[in-house]
Amino acid sequence: MKYFLVLLISVLAVTGCDNGDVIVETFNFENVTIQKCTDSNVLYKINAQEALVLTTPDTNFENTVTPANMPRVITITGTTSIKYRKYSGTATTATICGTPTLTVLEEWEAIGGTVEITTTQVFGTDGTTVIAYNHNIVFKNVTFNTPDKQVVYDSYEFGNYRTDVVNLNFDYDSATTQNCTGNTLIFKYNNNNALLLEVDQSLFANAATPVGSPRTALINTTTNKVVYRVYTGALNANYFCAAITPATPTLTEEWIAEDGIAATSGIITVDTETTIDPNVFKHTIKLYKTTFRKGIYRYSPAPEGSYTFGIYYTHL
Repeated sequence: MKYFLVLLISVLAVTGCDNGDVIVETFNFENVTIQKCTDSNVLYKINAQEALVLTTPDTNFENTVTPANMPRVITITGTTSIKYRKYSGTATTATICGTPTLTVLEEWEAIGGTVEITTTQVFGTDGTTVIAYNHNIVFKNVTFNTPDKQVVYDSYEFGNYRTDVVNLNFDYDSATTQNCTGNTLIFKYNNNNALLLEVDQSLFANAATPVGSPRTALINTTTNKVVYRVYTGALNANYFCAAITPATPTLTEEWIAEDGIAATSGIITVDTETTIDPNVFKHTIKLYKTTFRKGIYRYSPAPEGSYTFGIYYTHL
């Protein structure tokens, strides 16, 4: 690691004594790619025996563009930390993310400052399709505690971290909308993924709604929950309706619809019609501007309109 004294040189020249415990140095990670641990909120850069590690919640890397000159600002405290480490040997991903086998010879920990994140879109080859988001990370006014001094950075560019745009499999056109006897779950599945709806049953009243005036309810995680799930294997109706959930397949991903905003987004609509059988009612369920979320990732099957969940029948 290259050390460059930047501050206090003139003071030392005048006083002739080392009264400066605070200095500025330069890390040697400029041409190193940011990596992420697969099972934790840890971003890191490795250069031979050295590592620079940023730990911060995934939610700080939203796939949403930040306004010009208005980055997200995260204070270094609690769930956000920055550490520099020097190891006894060449560091690897396992050194940072797994059980370390190397000895830490020196560790510096940031005790103050902020992390600024500027998010921009990454477009595909067509120039219009957003395929990812780039998050430029800069440390501002960061002070590190070291074994014998404090090291200060007015501004240090950690680098760029990319998060891809998610495209979930919402192809349920040929899937049947089903429900379980004994509970309020309504669902449809396609091979190993499923769309689940557990909502206020008054939405399915056995009475026709006026044309253009469906019953509506805002999505929330208690009374009106909408979830997309992915499993390790093929599904069947019994998986959802069994008194005891089968051991297989197992759940691998869960995306929960975000809470709705009145007259804006996350709205369940139900149009009810009569059928030839006067005892049977047809309910068309739609999800208006609904966004599903898993960690930092978001996905909307119809960002600017309604996604048809399906047709659901009830009986008198």
